[in-house]
Amino acid sequence: MMNEAFARVKIDQLLRDAGWHLTDGRSIRFEYPLDDGGKADYVLFDRRGHALAVLEAKSTSVDLSAGEAQGLRYADGLDVPFIFLSNGEEVWFRDKGQDAHFRRVETVFGPDDLARRKAAREVRRNPLDVPIDTRIAGGGGRAHQTACIDVLCREIVAGRRKMLVEMATGTGKTRTAAALLKRLFEASWVTRALFVVDRNTLAIQAEDAFTEHLPHLPCYRVPRSGRRFQDEKRVTIVTLQTLVNEYEKYSSGYFDLVIVDECHRSIYGQWRRALDHFDGVKIGLTATPCVIRNDPDADAEDRAAVRDTLRFFEVDRPTYSYGMREAIADGHLVPYV
Repeated sequence: MMNEAFARVKIDQLLRDAGWHLTDGRSIRFEYPLDDGGKADYVLFDRRGHALAVLEAKSTSVDLSAGEAQGLRYADGLDVPFIFLSNGEEVWFRDKGQDAHFRRVETVFGPDDLARRKAAREVRRNPLDVPIDTRIAGGGGRAHQTACIDVLCREIVAGRRKMLVEMATGTGKTRTAAALLKRLFEASWVTRALFVVDRNTLAIQAEDAFTEHLPHLPCYRVPRSGRRFQDEKRVTIVTLQTLVNEYEKYSSGYFDLVIVDECHRSIYGQWRRALDHFDGVKIGLTATPCVIRNDPDADAEDRAAVRDTLRFFEVDRPTYSYGMREAIADGHLVPYV
């Protein structure tokens, strides 16, 4: 019992860090009674007093998997969609309507993050039923763009959390990303997205492209560190350097989707920690993995980058690939002379 009491002190701090008010008598209820006679350790509520999630506490000496069945039973009893398990050192999460298993997350999600997720899941529809806007992607015979979007949407609906897209330079990665964002927002699979680049020049280009192609989705670029992300915006564009300085200020549930441009440069050290912090579905965009892996002239460093990129996105090959040879054959790129 002492171990669990100590764990609860840490859990209370995790909740405070995520923006929960422990003492207002409304946001969180402790030892909440259930109809079957049990008591949920923590129940998290929205501003209207509706239950959002249960949090099952375990002592640090107990594997969190031991709380899975209990947390699910409490969530079913309260008819809430979200379950957290924690011993004060780790936090696990499951959306019982979408996820087959619990997964580790870096923080408890904040009140607004959970409320957004719950509201979205109540009106969510299959993104494959939402037409792709071919004014953005897929027009002019660029069928590879719509094919890519369909593949990614099928994987997301199936529950995959990480995907990797290889598209040759000049074949429209940014347009494809914009059309994918529009479709996922319209299907209510995403309520807030992050687009990560490695240079400010690319951030400016992405902001211009998204502003043009997504006029009904408020997009903005974070100009520098020290500026809070704008909660009311739907798409945040940020450089890796700024993200590294800012990510710890937000709960893991702040973004539903994270798209990483030129992702093979972004998966190491502090940059990886920043990306791992957010629980949103992650999609990497790059022009290089399979090209380098299959190139006999590639050096050891390039091969290592390819290997690490595939490993980060938990795939043995890109989720979708459209290489230079295909683009040249389709007339979208011109071969070198």
